[in-house]
Amino acid sequence: MKLAAVAGVLAVFAGSAIASPEDTRSKGAIVVAGAAADDKAVLAQAHAVAEATGSDLKVVKTRVEQLGVVHMLAARGYDKVVTVGVDRRTAVAPVAGKYPRVRFVAAEANGLSAAISGAV
Repeated sequence: MKLAAVAGVLAVFAGSAIASPEDTRSKGAIVVAGAAADDKAVLAQAHAVAEATGSDLKVVKTRVEQLGVVHMLAARGYDKVVTVGVDRRTAVAPVAGKYPRVRFVAAEANGLSAAISGAV
């Protein structure tokens, strides 16, 4: 009898994990890094596009932070990660190999809207 109760509880938790509001499938993210992270115009554009498209925005300074954030977004199931100023060799290439279903798009600040919406 105890085993059936435990199985029932596990089934409830499994179902709630599938319907979790934390699910980020079909979501995009914007990562601004390097010199672009210090440019007020780039940051203003990135904030505007993120807000208009419902995308998450991450601003990082170092290459280590770039790699960490790009990896975190891919691991959390984001479908598309648009980058501005991110070092592709250091931060994107190692992650893209591990998460081939995630689309990584390098963009300029003035092309963010098209990149995140899929027009690129």
